[in-house]
Amino acid sequence: MTTPQDVVRHPIMVGSPEFLADPYAHYAWLRENAPVYRGRLAYVSDQDVWMVSRHADCRALLTDERFQRSPGGNGPGFLEQFPEAAREPLKLLTTYSMIMMDDPAHRRLRMLVVKPFTPGAIARIGKRVAELAHGLLDRLEQVGTADLREQFALPIPSTVINEMMGVPHADRDRFQKGAQALIAGGFDYGQDSWVREVNEMTELVRQLIEHKRTEPGEDILTGLIHAEEEGDRLDEHELVAMAFLLITAGYETTYNLITNAVVTLLDHPDELARLRSATDDDELWRGAVDEVLRYNSPVGGTEPVTATEDVVWHGVTIPAGASAVPLTQAANRDPEVFEDPDRFDIDRRPNNHLAFGHGVHYCLGANLARLETRVALGILFERNPNLRLAVDRCELTIEPLPLWTRYQTLPVRFG
Repeated sequence: MTTPQDVVRHPIMVGSPEFLADPYAHYAWLRENAPVYRGRLAYVSDQDVWMVSRHADCRALLTDERFQRSPGGNGPGFLEQFPEAAREPLKLLTTYSMIMMDDPAHRRLRMLVVKPFTPGAIARIGKRVAELAHGLLDRLEQVGTADLREQFALPIPSTVINEMMGVPHADRDRFQKGAQALIAGGFDYGQDSWVREVNEMTELVRQLIEHKRTEPGEDILTGLIHAEEEGDRLDEHELVAMAFLLITAGYETTYNLITNAVVTLLDHPDELARLRSATDDDELWRGAVDEVLRYNSPVGGTEPVTATEDVVWHGVTIPAGASAVPLTQAANRDPEVFEDPDRFDIDRRPNNHLAFGHGVHYCLGANLARLETRVALGILFERNPNLRLAVDRCELTIEPLPLWTRYQTLPVRFG
């Protein structure tokens, strides 16, 4: 039997081939031996980052006022390292983005943004997700095989966010292309194609905002334009930045969550059989989605935070100005919190996973992601009781990205 000690090589680089070969062995080693560890992330391999892996410590890090988000995204010289044409969209993705802010600036934006996300508005989306899922499967099942990630999991949340934003049909291809560039994010910053596509997306969103000012609709973008708290409203930069955040968060996590859920359920046929025999048991499906979020979340950690002073934690000093990241995937397998944490259990209660973060930056779209995933999975497995992989399980590969668990493809056979 392979033990964590057999596979861990130092320094640990999250997202490297060695790490991705057995990430949970690395997480177990970190929790047991180095709960605060000085390692690196694969895409910034020249910069150390302090990693926190235990559940209690991740929760603490996400609420500790000695750590802030804004210094990490807006540090001196950050924008100057990129071409001039890349700086405006990057500023919208960092300086003006709520996800990179601390209170009170973050609180101000969240109070305004939360208004369109009413429970009723989210609940109404469920019917649309069902329509999309049935429509996609009507076509895919005739062919018999598909890349479920690209042909089913992706179109559902991407269409939903298009409609939530009120994007006209004529602009949806441009919108989709720009959204993919935004999602590429830090891995493509500064590349000519990224700069061109994201600047085109910026202009499209500005045009859309102007249109919604004169012709408001029943969509979230209109809601953001008119959202008001004690006379305060979002300015245009904040509206564009919020649109970017909704686009990237609105379906990047969700379509990978749907994908990961299918893989996980196919890996656990007994649990899947229980779900198939209880298609009307909404609570069981809710539990299953949350257990996927704990057991095989597509997101491995939150945005890094920056220490504003020297912080001593478990005998390790995180120096002022250093980046730290909570490894939420590691926290979600912490045996101090979860009984038999490496077992997939759709009845797990309580399930205090950290897949959507914790504290003031808890994911605003968590309930939307859960809803879309639950509805899509229920329809997929109800219509296809014999759904199976079209390749050997060992052929499914994880994209080499730190803090993500994203399958490159998911070939399936329907039936």
